[in-house]
Amino acid sequence: MNDFIVNLQNQPWIIIAAAAIIGYFVGSISTARMVYFLSTGSTDYSPFAEPVPHSDEVFESDLISATWVTKKLGKKYGCLTSILDMLKVALPTLLFKLLFALQPYFLLVAITGIAGHNYPVYHRFKGGRGESPIIGALLVINWFGYFVANAAASVLGYLTGSILVLRWGAYILLILWFWIYFQDIYYIIFMVLANFLFWFSMRHDLRRFRELKKIKGLKFSEEDVSDFILMGKSMGRFMDKYGLYHVIKRLFKKNTSPKE
Repeated sequence: MNDFIVNLQNQPWIIIAAAAIIGYFVGSISTARMVYFLSTGSTDYSPFAEPVPHSDEVFESDLISATWVTKKLGKKYGCLTSILDMLKVALPTLLFKLLFALQPYFLLVAITGIAGHNYPVYHRFKGGRGESPIIGALLVINWFGYFVANAAASVLGYLTGSILVLRWGAYILLILWFWIYFQDIYYIIFMVLANFLFWFSMRHDLRRFRELKKIKGLKFSEEDVSDFILMGKSMGRFMDKYGLYHVIKRLFKKNTSPKE
């Protein structure tokens, strides 16, 4: 086996092709659809639609992901789906990292796995946004950096009073972390591409969110946002009350309000 691996390392294009093919086709396995079908026996993968708080509007998303399963079946099944999505990218990435330790072929496995999750060939390229596969890949590539970036995003989220910064800011911060920590262009490219796939997959949801924010008289609290993205109301409630931005805003409003 060792001789086979050594000989294979002299043919990098074969390894590159194998990494891309394995990563993409394994990543294309839709665990969300599998969990939903095994739980319900149904193949009705219609989008979820939820009423928007404080309005008559409805928010609809066509992403098929762990979030979709949670909205349809509950947190238990959503958590299972998320774990499976992590593993389907983490395990092939780990395999290539162990077999070919001298070259970063595993980064190609990881990024094509994320692409497969978002645009699965088995399901007309309609998948999720890639958050769970990104986490699975990062736990193999640099688990320490993932937790450092999340800690930094938590601080930034508190300072800005934003649940969205707290939840997703780490992925952007990891570009900087990979640049400083690895000083290797391949790691930086991986993280840039992972961010692109993540944010591009959510473009319709983000556009709808911006449209809702422009509706006159419609305002979202951080509690509303936190509840919608499945982080629970308590986290958003804390941010509304104690997030630095909101605290300063209330103080400024209090100090500038007309005195009787």
